[in-house]
Amino acid sequence: MNWNFLKTEIEPGDFLIDCRSQSAYEEETLEGAYYYPFIKKAFGSDPESQKKLYGPMLAVVQEFQKSKKTRIIVFDEGMGMFSTRMVYLLRGMGIKDAYVLGQKWPATGNKSKGDLKVEPPIADKVKPIEGVVDKAFMERNLTKLQIFDARTMDEYEGRLPRLTAPEEGTLCGRLPGAFLWDWRNLYDGEANLIERSLFKKRLNGFPFMPERPTVIYDYNGARSCLLALMLREAGYIDVTTYQGSWFEWRKSSLPKQAVAVFGAKQGVAAAAPRVGGVDRKKV
Repeated sequence: MNWNFLKTEIEPGDFLIDCRSQSAYEEETLEGAYYYPFIKKAFGSDPESQKKLYGPMLAVVQEFQKSKKTRIIVFDEGMGMFSTRMVYLLRGMGIKDAYVLGQKWPATGNKSKGDLKVEPPIADKVKPIEGVVDKAFMERNLTKLQIFDARTMDEYEGRLPRLTAPEEGTLCGRLPGAFLWDWRNLYDGEANLIERSLFKKRLNGFPFMPERPTVIYDYNGARSCLLALMLREAGYIDVTTYQGSWFEWRKSSLPKQAVAVFGAKQGVAAAAPRVGGVDRKKV
C-alpha cells in the first residue's frame, strides 16, 4: 500500500486516536488511545454547524500539542471512513504529521480498556478548515466544479437517502453534474486500499483535469475524505470536500438530480449515471 498518508507501524512518540465504535473502544483499544465521538456525526456547513465541528477539532489539536508527541496515528477497523476523516480534518487544521494506521483491527501493540473518551466543547468562533467548503461555496461555483459523489450506486441513483439506517420520507438524489466513484471501490477484495498505480489508472475513466477545482461529497462528509487524500497524492491540485454533503443539500432548494422520496411509490426521476473509476462492464 504505497500511500503516504498511511503508516504501518506505531512508534513510542505517537498520539493515538481510535475511531471505531465507542463500545469496541471501551472493551479494548491500543494503550493510550483517545476516543472522540464527534468524528462520527453529520455536520452541516452553516455557521452553527461549523462551530460544532471546529471546536472539537481545535480541542484535538490542542491535546496533541500539549502531549509533546511527534505525530498522530488514527485507526479504526481498517483504513475506513472515520479514521481518514479525522486525518483529513487534522491536516486541514495544520497538523501535517497526521496519518491513518495501515493495519486492520486488531492492530499490533499493547492493548487496554479505553478510558480516554473526550467530549470537546463547541467553539464560540471558527476559522476555516483548509480543504473543506460550505454550501454557499457550492452554490456559487456549482457549474465550475469537477464533482465526485463517493456514495454507493443506490444512493447516487436516488434509491436510498443513505447507506445505513435509511428513514422513510427522506429525500434521495444527488448534486447536479456529479460523477459517481463508489467509496467501496477504493478497496480490493481483502479490504485493503488499492495501489496508487491502479487508482491513477482508474482516474482516467473520468473526464477530469487534475488542475481544475475538484469537490467530493457523500452523505455526511466522512467517506469523501479518503478519496480526497488519495486524489491529492495522485496529483490533483485543488481538492476539497463539501462538509454538508447530501445530509445538508437535500434540505435546500438548490438543484438536484435523480430525486425521489424514500419509501414513496412514485418512480425515480433519474438522470443518466455518470460513472468512472471502475470497469464499466461491472456497473
